[in-house]
Amino acid sequence: MNRKITRRSALITGGAIAAAGVFAPSIARAADPINVGSLTPNTGGGGPFGPKITSAHKRVVDLVNSEGGVLGTTINLFQENSETNPETAVRAADKLINVNKVVGILGTWSSSVTLGIMPKCQEAGVIQMCTSSSADIPVRDEKGYVFNFQALSPVWGRAIARLALRRGFKTFNLMALNNDFTRSMMDGFTEIVGKDKLLQDSFYYNGGQSSYRSEVTQLIEKNPEAVFIPSYVTDFTSVYKEIFRQGYEGQVITVSISTGEKFKEAIGDAANGIIHGLPVPPIKSPAYAEYVTETGLEPTDGVQHPFGTAGRDQMSVLLLAIEKAGSAEADKVSKAIWDVTTGDGKETVYNVTDGLKAIRAGKEINYSGASSSVEFDKEGMVLGRDFQLAEIKDGKDVVIERLEF
Repeated sequence: MNRKITRRSALITGGAIAAAGVFAPSIARAADPINVGSLTPNTGGGGPFGPKITSAHKRVVDLVNSEGGVLGTTINLFQENSETNPETAVRAADKLINVNKVVGILGTWSSSVTLGIMPKCQEAGVIQMCTSSSADIPVRDEKGYVFNFQALSPVWGRAIARLALRRGFKTFNLMALNNDFTRSMMDGFTEIVGKDKLLQDSFYYNGGQSSYRSEVTQLIEKNPEAVFIPSYVTDFTSVYKEIFRQGYEGQVITVSISTGEKFKEAIGDAANGIIHGLPVPPIKSPAYAEYVTETGLEPTDGVQHPFGTAGRDQMSVLLLAIEKAGSAEADKVSKAIWDVTTGDGKETVYNVTDGLKAIRAGKEINYSGASSSVEFDKEGMVLGRDFQLAEIKDGKDVVIERLEF
C-alpha cells in the first residue's frame, strides 16, 4: 500500500477510539457564521458549465439558511470566477482563504485549477471539492482534504475507447490539448485499444494557437480509421475546422465538453458524425429529479446540467458533514464527509434538508446525489458515475450508449 492511501486510511481509522465524539451530532453551536467559497469557471474553457455550478451552490446555501443554517449559524457564500485559469484561480483562492476565511472551496472544474490551488488549501486546512479529472489529484492531496465529484480522466479514455472498438475501428491516431485533464485520458484510451493499433505516437498541442494546420496534418497523414482528440470547446472548434478543411474522412472522437452548443453553432452540418462522451448524472435517481424541479427544467430523457448537479452535491455534502462533525475544522469535516456519503445500512437521503433533519435526529445517513451516488474511495475520489456516449446528428446529440454504475 502506498503512502498516499495509508495517509487517507489513517484519517478514516486513526481516530477510532474517539469516533463517537467526532461523528455524533454536537449540541454545541457555532457563534460565528460559517464561510464557504465557490470558485467556478464562469468564463474561459469551463464557461458553459461554471454558472450552473455557481447557481447550485447558492440554491443549497439559501435553502439551508432559510431553515436555520448549520450548527445553528448562517452560511456565508463567497463566489469567485476562476476564469478556467490557474493563475487567476490561485489569486482568488488566496482571497477566499485569507480574507474571507472560508472552510472549504467548492466548484473547481479544470484539473489545472484544482491542482494549482491545492497547496494553499492544504496549508490553510481548507476542504476542496471539485469536478476535475487529472489522475494527479489524489496523488498531490497529502492531507485528505480533496473530494472529487468527477471520474478521473483514465476512466473517460477507457469508456470511449471501448465504444470505438465495438464500432470496428482498427487503426487510430491521438492528439490532445496539453494539460492535466487530457494526458491520463490518452493513457486510458491507449490502454484499451492497444499501442499496436496506433499508427504513430500520440502527441499534445498548446491551446490558443492561431492555426493548428501542422498538428492536424501530422494527426491524419497516415489516414487512420479514427482519431481521438480530447480537448476544450475553444481549441477543438479550431482543430476540427482544420480537420474538415484538410478533407479527413475517418471518424473523429472527442469528449462531450468539446461539442456543446457553441461548437455546433460554429461548425454546423460539418459536425455530423462526431462521437463524444462524458460522465453523466443518474437520470433515474430521485435526487436528479429533484434537481430538475429545483432548476425549473422540463424533464427529458436526456442529460441536463452534468456539472450543475455536482455543484448541488458538493454544497449539500459539505454542509451535512459540518453538521455531522459538530465542527467546521477540516480534519473533522473530512472524516465526516465519508460518514454521510459512503457505507451501507444507513438511511438514504437525496437532499440536504432531509439529511440535516436525520442527523439532528441522531440517524446515520447515506447521501445519494444528483450527479452520482456520491460514494468515495479512500482517496476521496468518487467511485462511480454513469457514462454517456453520443453521436452528433443534424445538430443534436443522439445517445449511442449509457453505461450505468
